[in-house]
Amino acid sequence: MKGIGKYASLFVTVLALAGLLFLAVPTAAAQQDGPPGNGDPENTFNPPPCDYSNQFYADNGIDVANLIGRFGDNNGTTRLTGPPATGKQVNYVADSNCSVFDPNRRNFRILATTGGNNDDNNSPFTCSVPGNTGNGFLDCANQSRLEPETFQFISILAFVDNQNAFSGSYLRNVGLINGGLEGVQQNPGENISIGQTLEEAGQTITEAPAQTLRGFAMQDIVSNFEAYAFLHQITPQGFASGPCSLDMMQEFFGPTATVPSPCFPVNDTVVNGQLISDVATPNLRQNWRFATNRNSIDGSDNNDPVGALSGAVVNAPFGYFCDDLLGMWIITYLWFTAPPNDTECGPVYQAIGAKNGFSSDGFPIILTPFETNVELEGHMTASGQPHPCGAEAQEDVNGTDGGAVWLVCPGIPDPRAGAIAPDAFLDQVRNSNGSPENPALTVNFLSLQIFGVFANQLVPSQLSKVMSAASAAN
Repeated sequence: MKGIGKYASLFVTVLALAGLLFLAVPTAAAQQDGPPGNGDPENTFNPPPCDYSNQFYADNGIDVANLIGRFGDNNGTTRLTGPPATGKQVNYVADSNCSVFDPNRRNFRILATTGGNNDDNNSPFTCSVPGNTGNGFLDCANQSRLEPETFQFISILAFVDNQNAFSGSYLRNVGLINGGLEGVQQNPGENISIGQTLEEAGQTITEAPAQTLRGFAMQDIVSNFEAYAFLHQITPQGFASGPCSLDMMQEFFGPTATVPSPCFPVNDTVVNGQLISDVATPNLRQNWRFATNRNSIDGSDNNDPVGALSGAVVNAPFGYFCDDLLGMWIITYLWFTAPPNDTECGPVYQAIGAKNGFSSDGFPIILTPFETNVELEGHMTASGQPHPCGAEAQEDVNGTDGGAVWLVCPGIPDPRAGAIAPDAFLDQVRNSNGSPENPALTVNFLSLQIFGVFANQLVPSQLSKVMSAASAAN
């Protein structure tokens, strides 16, 4: 634990956030009486996250043999230490309550809690053209930087580097009864399958591979939900204007694009026998951004998975918390095309950073789709010529890029009331001096951990305790 004096400036920064935190994050529940775990069941009704069982992975179309770096594999040793854990931390612990709270879980409770920002209603600092709502973005004419951020906490259970993880063959019998009351109850059950050939009612039926038991292709479901990764671009050779992947460069810039020199790596590495994912926190220049808002409950996005609205089945987009049952994301890598001092893009970066803040490498923090799609990727020169200051692409689903294509990292639906356990730790990006890039994220995590609520739900005495803990922890 570092001395508070050394980070006095951080404490001042965090303290300055106190007034804002009563605006931050929606207040969906009443103030709780005390911290989680104090014996009051009203304060601890949300269990902390655990890994899924092998059966639940298989039921949802995932072959666990093709998961990379799954927490708890190899007799509980895989990724026990190493990123995101540091020092004496461990990423998970054995906990027999996991399967008690949820039979779809196995008994490894996750301590590493990764933080980021949701796209959903998350336009805290940057807005569309004032007064213009026709472009699909929020009208932010009167918005200031005091508007709330929407935090998301996830648990990175494993990585998927190749679509082979979706192609497993699976068969399970459900409903079998053999005996029952006085041995007279008999039911052969029903075979449910993925990628199997079955005989049903005298017909041979081959189930499509890579589907969930509901008949949807899992790869299609999870690829609707993007987690935006921002890798470091300052290399020993200088600024890297793109990834070391020809496919990714051509995905954004077209078939004539080439890999720049220098480029930044997008492949996993092994250090001292420990797998280090290309999207491990030390490789990120800012915290994650998550897009869970891919489904409109009123049907305005034309999602019609059973054909009830139009007679035609339309399976995308899906809802994150109701369809993506493993909480998976496809990774969209977002990068800058020019250095911070670039004549054309520098002013764009400065304008965004003036509202959102900057990372240690001088680039602005990106929080919203508008910043990504319009201000960066849609930037035009004064003469009206396209000149993108940012780019995005996804790794080859065949695994040729060697890094993470998807994440198995379920978002915590409601991180209050015990979901952030007392022994959990926050996985977040830090500045070069060791301070957290987003102090408000730290304060909200500690508020959830200590009192089971977001910081805007604390009374002054509780907020003071959280602020002290935030200063001491850094």
